[in-house]
Amino acid sequence: MIKVKILLSGLLAFFVSLLQAQVYQIDIKNKPLPERSNIAMSAINPGGIKLGVNSQYFTKNDQPWFPMMGELHYNRVRPQDWETEILKMKSAGLSIIATYVFWNEHERVKGQWNWTGNRNLRQFIQVCQKHDMYVWLRIGPWSHGEQLNGGFPDWIQRLKGHRSNDPEYLKASAVLFDQIAQQTRGLFFANGGPIIGTQLENEYASGQAAHISTLKEMAQKAQINPVYWSVTANTVFDDRKMEVIPLQGSYAYRGWERAGGGATKDFLYGNDQWIMTDALGKVFYDVNKFPRGLCEQGAGSQMTYRNRFVVEPEVIAAHLQNQIGRGMNLVGYYMFHGGTQTPGLKEPGYPESYDFQAPIDEFGLLRPSYKQLKVLHTFVNDFGKELAPMQVYEPANPVREEKNTSDLRYVARANGNSGFLFLGNTQVRITMPDKTVSMQVNLADETIHFPTLLLKGQTTAILPFNLKAGAALIKYATAQPFAKLVNGKNISLFFKRLNGVNPQLAIDSRTLKSKDIAGWKVTQTGNQLQLVGGSRNDCSFTDVDGNQVKIIFITTAQAENAWRTQLNGQDALLITQADVLMQKGQLTLAQLNKPVFDMMVYPKGFKAFNTAAKKSINTLFDTYTWQSAVYKPQIAIKYPTHKTAEITLNPALPKNVNDVILNVNYRGNACDLVQQGAIKTDNLFNGETWQISLNRFWKKGNVSLNLQDWDDKTTGVSANLVQEIKAKGTGFTAITAVPQYKTIINLKP
Repeated sequence: MIKVKILLSGLLAFFVSLLQAQVYQIDIKNKPLPERSNIAMSAINPGGIKLGVNSQYFTKNDQPWFPMMGELHYNRVRPQDWETEILKMKSAGLSIIATYVFWNEHERVKGQWNWTGNRNLRQFIQVCQKHDMYVWLRIGPWSHGEQLNGGFPDWIQRLKGHRSNDPEYLKASAVLFDQIAQQTRGLFFANGGPIIGTQLENEYASGQAAHISTLKEMAQKAQINPVYWSVTANTVFDDRKMEVIPLQGSYAYRGWERAGGGATKDFLYGNDQWIMTDALGKVFYDVNKFPRGLCEQGAGSQMTYRNRFVVEPEVIAAHLQNQIGRGMNLVGYYMFHGGTQTPGLKEPGYPESYDFQAPIDEFGLLRPSYKQLKVLHTFVNDFGKELAPMQVYEPANPVREEKNTSDLRYVARANGNSGFLFLGNTQVRITMPDKTVSMQVNLADETIHFPTLLLKGQTTAILPFNLKAGAALIKYATAQPFAKLVNGKNISLFFKRLNGVNPQLAIDSRTLKSKDIAGWKVTQTGNQLQLVGGSRNDCSFTDVDGNQVKIIFITTAQAENAWRTQLNGQDALLITQADVLMQKGQLTLAQLNKPVFDMMVYPKGFKAFNTAAKKSINTLFDTYTWQSAVYKPQIAIKYPTHKTAEITLNPALPKNVNDVILNVNYRGNACDLVQQGAIKTDNLFNGETWQISLNRFWKKGNVSLNLQDWDDKTTGVSANLVQEIKAKGTGFTAITAVPQYKTIINLKP
């Protein structure tokens, strides 16, 4: 009787969940596939690597390639920091670094060119090459990038015919291109260098299409010869010539709008867009001729003295997930790394800091958005070959209103019967409620029913259907594919658990020889082996081809702290709360205010580290611990006035300390950092703690922090904070210093 009651109770709970869950369907069938045609942009480097592109996706060695690109402006970062910052971008899962070449950085005085120091473009590109990072140059002549005159020297700005085929302007631009060609000689992909792309002009929305053709001819004449030529997608160009690829832009936060903007349509899996308020379906070329790609996926935005906002990391990650779902096959961030403006060359109305609230901030510190984006980068890098050829399938009634919080936003990408569902429950500026949903995928020869799941507000999900791991066929999983490690016949598939969801999956039992599923609740339905999570986070199978397939479920926190790499020539996964820089023969770990470093390594049994460490073993991972000596920062803080703080620095740091970070909290409109009588950088108040790396200031003496009074014209700061500032007045609330510890781990050859 007790067993009957338990059974009835379980069935009742099941049917109640079905009644509560909204069933969402999508058809993956009866859609004509667009014709795929090659674009005449390709090259083979001396090492035999071939890059190309067609109307749907980019290719590497004739295989689909989904590149990930991030912007870093070499002129806005100290040259002694270039290598470290490039490695941070590589560790994030990016493979291309994009950068503007601002004309007025290099020719401030007419006829006097400067390519030294932080303007040494050639050296910057060579550091990228050293660490196997491709480069995409944005050579202008006009750029923008919150640079004075959009990057034009003053005398070019005064030319009436600038940004046109005016002979005087073209003559001057030809000199710029010749200068760039001299700095990049031998560094293009076909010559064995890292430069694979070049963007012409920027947001050329009201000019003449012939101008883009002329600029390309001029650049080629100067011997600028990348694999790919691009323009921003809001540029006027002749798409019949197929001479440039339009790349789009999209910003969830918009520093040029009051308070950084409102709710946008960027979270609706919509059609093509270019930073437009209405966002959907607004392009001026045949979208079927070109692969969908982004050169300005906003990973933040630049605040102004008038417009303030806080960039939320879950919004930035959801925005990327939306872009992948709606068919992007190249993602380029603007900005992925912040920086500092060159004195005298910032656009009026902007601060000295070009922090951008980017995933890597002005000083090189990693924001939470870095790790959340890295989760999706890992997915793209490991599944991009399958993802890139997949077409986009929309539901019959897609959500098209950004303020609709009740209906699920979703879309699918599929190739044949295999694909991914993209579910969204995040909207910038709007809090989304939790949703209980059940997904149904209607294929030509079968229907896949996903178990009911909870999609938390402010989250997204990617769910696979008919996903292959070796020969094993995963029919569905209520968890997000994260990483795929392949070491010979051993295949490890990592899934990120959805918050509040016990993972379930189904596997076609005909594709398996044997299985180890102890600890899982098992049901055999027809040819499907259905598993519900129990006491274990992994299960193992031998597929019909003899591959050993292990499926492992990790938490969201573990996924955000996971770093995909290779150890001893094998695919590996590291899980650590520390920041990780990976380079040949060495790992560098860094973390704030924690002298003890812990790291989990998969698969277990590696003997990769020369550095002694305490090691423990669990079922799946080896766990290592490195102990570092505790350090108390040696700085002094004085307050001559309520608006001024003087910081006395001690540049002597022990070897286990990489930096000292100053956490500054204050009330006011802005804060300037002054050293040797000059403003070195600044911070516009938005309610967040200002974190300052003191490393760059050690050698030039003490610094002072000077506050500015509140300005009622400022928008975007919460009413409570504004009221507090007015009630208590301008002043510091707290200034503290914390060490950034580091440990270097040498790898065995």
